[in-house]
Amino acid sequence: MTARTRYEIKVGRDSIEVVDLAEGEGILFWDCTPRQRRRMHEALIRDLDRLSPQEFLYQWAVAEPQHFD
Repeated sequence: MTARTRYEIKVGRDSIEVVDLAEGEGILFWDCTPRQRRRMHEALIRDLDRLSPQEFLYQWAVAEPQHFD
């Protein structure tokens, strides 16, 4: 089972949120610049397809938008 079956990414104008589909609640949230948002969104999509839900949450819980400048 991949993280895509458990989580959904919502992209706003200045933010990204990861929503737990089972709970219906946001579990991760970042304010970011347009450049950071684009790069983070691409990385999140890749990881949704390759990681388990637990691995995805563990990896992204420590992510910061500045890592994607």
